[in-house]
Amino acid sequence: MVQLLVLLFGVNVIEAQVITNGNGVMMEEVVITATRTENAVLDIPVRVNLITTGMLERMPAKTLDDVLAVIPGINISRPFGILSAKATITMRGMNGKEQARVLVLVDGVPINKSDGGTVDWNMIDPAFVRKIELTKGAGSALYGGDAMGGIINIITKQPTQHLTGQASLEYGSFNTLGAKLNMGLSHALKKPGQRFYWMANAFYRQSDGYITQSEADQQANPYIVKSNMKELGMSLKTGFAFNKNHSIELKLQRYDDKRGTGEKVFQPEGNTTEHDSYGLTFSYLGKIKQFELKSSAWFLEEDYKKVNEYLKDDYTWYDVLSVRRDLGWLAYVTTSLNDKQRLTAGFDLKNGSVDAYDKYYTSTDIVDNEGKMLTYALFVQDEVRLWKDKFSLVAGLRFDNNVFYDGSFRIQHPTRETSFMQAYVVPDMPVQYNSAVSPRLSLQYKKNASDRIYLNYSRGFRPSVLDDLCRSGRIKGGFKIANPAIKPEFLNNFEAGADLLLVKNLRASLSLYYSRGKDFQYYVSNGQTIDMGFGDRPIFIRANISKVEIYGGEAELRYDWNNQFSLFANYGYNHSIIIDYQKIAGNDTIDLNHNFLTDVPAHVFSLGGNWINKLLNCSMTIRYTGSMWINDQNTVDEVVLKDQYPAYTTTDIKLWHDFREHFQVSLMVQNLFDVKYYDSKDAVCPGRFITGTLTYKL
Repeated sequence: MVQLLVLLFGVNVIEAQVITNGNGVMMEEVVITATRTENAVLDIPVRVNLITTGMLERMPAKTLDDVLAVIPGINISRPFGILSAKATITMRGMNGKEQARVLVLVDGVPINKSDGGTVDWNMIDPAFVRKIELTKGAGSALYGGDAMGGIINIITKQPTQHLTGQASLEYGSFNTLGAKLNMGLSHALKKPGQRFYWMANAFYRQSDGYITQSEADQQANPYIVKSNMKELGMSLKTGFAFNKNHSIELKLQRYDDKRGTGEKVFQPEGNTTEHDSYGLTFSYLGKIKQFELKSSAWFLEEDYKKVNEYLKDDYTWYDVLSVRRDLGWLAYVTTSLNDKQRLTAGFDLKNGSVDAYDKYYTSTDIVDNEGKMLTYALFVQDEVRLWKDKFSLVAGLRFDNNVFYDGSFRIQHPTRETSFMQAYVVPDMPVQYNSAVSPRLSLQYKKNASDRIYLNYSRGFRPSVLDDLCRSGRIKGGFKIANPAIKPEFLNNFEAGADLLLVKNLRASLSLYYSRGKDFQYYVSNGQTIDMGFGDRPIFIRANISKVEIYGGEAELRYDWNNQFSLFANYGYNHSIIIDYQKIAGNDTIDLNHNFLTDVPAHVFSLGGNWINKLLNCSMTIRYTGSMWINDQNTVDEVVLKDQYPAYTTTDIKLWHDFREHFQVSLMVQNLFDVKYYDSKDAVCPGRFITGTLTYKL
């Protein structure tokens, strides 16, 4: 196996190379996310899925989260395709609206925002990504909060040749235009081991969009217009290897977008959302004798802007500005005590903040909220191989401490637009301290290079996001109030899995898991109502009110005939219910005991494959998403008139042809059969989306 040492934001990664042994076993999967150390996928006693460069290039996907949709156990919410202002990805039965329960890394650096736990998937160009590692189950023993449900590590490209690059132009449905440029340079210097490199990525896309609202909404609201979009993203990273033992890397990132939300009264562009994002990461990789040191410091800011206008009894217009900043430093050391044991230890520091306001232009009101969260942690992990390397044991432990401080919720110059919130003003919220201990213990028996079984126990946790700690305001169905006293939630996860080579070139994987969560955070009624100007609405608060039970399984089949032809089929099952609902208000008439969590499909099935040939290359995926409960009470929704969103099946296909050595032309059709499905706000998906692309490669 050829190993290529790459410095990517403090993550030491081995480049995957496909090698097939006599039994047809693909020995390509070498990853680092699950243990922070280099291991082949089948040497890690936990379920890890890998999306390689080839899969990224061949799959009929326009966004990075589209690529993840074929992995079993993954639940994705992006109803409007590229027009969506955000996407949410969850794993293994976690509520489909909560991105904060799955940690997302870019080259080992977290990008979940402390304000809401969200990730802006739009700012990551798939053309800049080399591979994606998905580690399922609680990963808090190494990564702390946000990793309660799993980890997604997006590893970006690095040039390995003197000069590389490609440029592309695309045109698609809804008058969608796009362009991309990727360039890279790698240059070896005179001294042994010295090397300099840089990699640049830029992309632009715009679309006239379509009307996302249902026909009933269109008839009731005369101000509905198309939801359109424009976006621009740029990334630059550069690195320098002083010698074979010491390297540094710097990455800069910029993203800006504006998306219409489909309503216009008087403002030139109507209701819009905008994300202005800036990122900076500096990393060091070093080796001193038997010790390897990895360290990264980062800063990420997102300025979220929103224009709200609506005309009911009278006209209301206000702007939202939410400045979200996250910065941190992580470092860890790995050493091999002998040829059978490897020890890793390190620390994490992170500070997240939000400073936001709603500024009214049709009145004098200004609503402010702000808060900060400081996290510091220590972790240790031991990896041991036993009995001729057939058994492997991984044990880990992490301690996290979280401090919420400088929280406030205020209203300046209130009028009737915001006076109903006056009772919930808290100018100085108390400092809150929370801590968590996260253990992990995994054991595996590996019979040979292709067959193994494993058992895993891990404990995950998640502290509350700043949005729930310090912001009160309107939400769907009512009004929510800040709760600075909310505690972290915890999850105990048990898992068993196996991988088998059934026949030559046909591999099967099976995972079964059971999770029990306590102190789960949920929006619940406080027993009161509030008049926000259009009648009484219930008041909700985020609280630790319930225990949950989640269990399920995942099955995967993959057939690789050769590098030109492959097939796969995946199935995931989830059962997610509330088992101990504790009311916080005596007059609360709602009982959520034994109700299902919302936005979680019980059944997800996908299949597909690709065929590479000289005439016309082809890739296809088919995905079935089962029905999902609409609301917490599991009752009929007054808008959708159903208690569950119906199941649906989508088919995506990509055709492409390479010609004249440097050129490629491709046609992608997503949702080939124009299936219409809806999101939690009764908005409709775009249906069939066709894109043609012309690419030039150096």
